[in-house]
Amino acid sequence: MALLFRLTFIALLLGLAGCSSSSLYFLPYSNWVQTPYQQALSYEDVVLVHRNGLRLHGWWLPAEQDEPLGTVYFLHGNAENISTHLMAVAWLPSRGYNVFLLDYRGYGYSEGKPSLPAVFNDIQLGLNWLQHSGRSTPPLIVYGQSLGAAMSAYVLAQEYNKSAYQCAVLEASFTDYREIAAHIMGQTWLRVLKPAVLPMLPNKWAPEQQVAHIDAPLLIIHSEKDEIIPYEQGERLFRAASDPKALLTLQTPHIGGSFSAEKQEAILTFWQEQCYAAK
Repeated sequence: MALLFRLTFIALLLGLAGCSSSSLYFLPYSNWVQTPYQQALSYEDVVLVHRNGLRLHGWWLPAEQDEPLGTVYFLHGNAENISTHLMAVAWLPSRGYNVFLLDYRGYGYSEGKPSLPAVFNDIQLGLNWLQHSGRSTPPLIVYGQSLGAAMSAYVLAQEYNKSAYQCAVLEASFTDYREIAAHIMGQTWLRVLKPAVLPMLPNKWAPEQQVAHIDAPLLIIHSEKDEIIPYEQGERLFRAASDPKALLTLQTPHIGGSFSAEKQEAILTFWQEQCYAAK
């Protein structure tokens, strides 16, 4: 995964070096590696349709109890699709939570081609569906990982979404697009292209500029051993965020630790102590 992330950014930088595009590069994968059924999880396919007819695909995983404790809206990182990120949240239905995983445009069975700011509209569409479908049991918790965390920070910070969710989790997010690109470039020969490439990268959606406007309890998760996004960037996001907030520090690889009982219990404790008060 570390190599894949680096290659993604290298492709982005090489592409931008040859054109004037300011869109962040994505690395979608169309085939499924697994389904929830293979993990003994009940699930439903969900198809959401934009006003222009573009169709997005997601999975709804119902809680394994009659009265769910809440609903988690999960937004994955830049590579692959929901089938490869499923294990990040596969443990939640047994702990009483509904889960909705969405593939952005171009990922999995979702139509289209991913780009920014278009993918923000995909995240918003999923949030709107959870608000109005009657499926979601509050509190609604938005949980983003890596690029999914960075993008969800922008969507959640919008004024019209203030009452749309009750809690947020940002795991392994970067501070802004230019800074993480500079960090990745600095580890390769591409460092010589920084003066030409970095000014072309988007910066107006930077998570560090958005987190203070997330009007709900916020849990920031970052590992001191993250080989992709430096831990210091997670600390900066935490300092920029508004209260109530908490920082969960891990000792795992980038977006790792899904099976860690310590991580799972820390997440559930934060939700129980903070998210229900915000319902």
